[in-house]
Amino acid sequence: MSMASISRRGGIGIIVLLVGACTPGGGSDDDSDGMMGSTSDAPTTGQPTTGDSNDDGADSGSSDGATDGLPTACDEDELSNMYAQYVEPFVSGAVPQSCSQCHMTGIDMSIYAQDTPCDTMACMVEMGAVDLENPAGSSLLAQIQLGDPNSSVFDVSEEHAAMLEWIEWSAQCHGEICGESETSVCSSGTGASSTGQNPIGDCSEDDLLVEFWNSVIVDRGRCLTCHSSYGVEAGTFGACADVSDCTGPQLCEDGFCRAPGPWLAPHMFEGVDGPLDWENPADRQLGLNTLYNMVALGQIDEDNPLDSTLLTKPLLQDFDPEAIYGDGVDMPSVPVDVGMGVAHGGTSKFNFGFHGAEGEPPPPTTGVIDCRTDEPCAGGDGAPCSEGRTCQEGLCRAPGSYCDPTYTNYVRFVQYFASCKGE
Repeated sequence: MSMASISRRGGIGIIVLLVGACTPGGGSDDDSDGMMGSTSDAPTTGQPTTGDSNDDGADSGSSDGATDGLPTACDEDELSNMYAQYVEPFVSGAVPQSCSQCHMTGIDMSIYAQDTPCDTMACMVEMGAVDLENPAGSSLLAQIQLGDPNSSVFDVSEEHAAMLEWIEWSAQCHGEICGESETSVCSSGTGASSTGQNPIGDCSEDDLLVEFWNSVIVDRGRCLTCHSSYGVEAGTFGACADVSDCTGPQLCEDGFCRAPGPWLAPHMFEGVDGPLDWENPADRQLGLNTLYNMVALGQIDEDNPLDSTLLTKPLLQDFDPEAIYGDGVDMPSVPVDVGMGVAHGGTSKFNFGFHGAEGEPPPPTTGVIDCRTDEPCAGGDGAPCSEGRTCQEGLCRAPGSYCDPTYTNYVRFVQYFASCKGE
């Protein structure tokens, strides 16, 4: 998850950018194929309730990394930059432990945290995690290499290279910038809390996962074919030298014919086709990884939740919602041009039955989205609906409204996420 935060330890102000941390290994950015691309149903089982989650952690991946070249500057600014990018997010406690578990196989990196970058590195050396005489042989790097290579949450080689770069810089510059300490530096911390920003805000990771599971994971089958590494594998066909060897819209990429949707789309969803079970810790971890993938890829707009790519990319293009209702969603008025559907490289999945087929009426450009299920009706001579609703297919909803329950579930989640961030 890429995140920006500010840490002030020992008077040094550090802007933190966690490069590559919990960053998906596959897929591209938001300008590629778009959000959805599957008609496969992959229901999940074991519906969770708030507070049901467990902290089971995750494994981490194995690979080797290589640096692109050491920075030459041995000065405090360079120290701050290196520390900010590669270390502070882990040791400060600003990153949820699930991320440290991915990257460092469960090691609590905060045990090395001291008041300054100099003391933190010295503590790592003192505790045997870093070897400045042999940077590449540091045991801390070995921890990064012990993970699950099948996880797309982060790129192990990128993480290894980043940390190695900081250690090699320290081997070159630590003595000149920091000097030598005559006492143990691992007890030099004051215990001051970090001001690093948690990427999931004030909500607990458990509660956020419950909401994400019930809102997004339950319908993952609609997205999995395009937005997962599994989709890339399923959409890979015979070998090719160029596109003439492929069929129809297939692309020739890396020597194989590929379905364009899964090849171009950002890969956010973890796991293979089929249901996920909340009661299975491994499946819950896949759900948590998917959540952090979406955070990393910027699919959620915490400032303007309805403009989240998670909502606008799969929504019927140019559709401008006037109001949105659903289970846990009550938005009687949506400002014009807020949450409008944008171009989707694949197919619009929240299209309310409008597919652009020949002879089909033109799709709507505005309207009310109403997926409420709280008021059944029989129609005809049955019990009337409450004021402002009419009976539509056995449920009382706003007259002339449209419904896609996946959309309103997603709306519920992005609103919850925004509330966690204090928006």
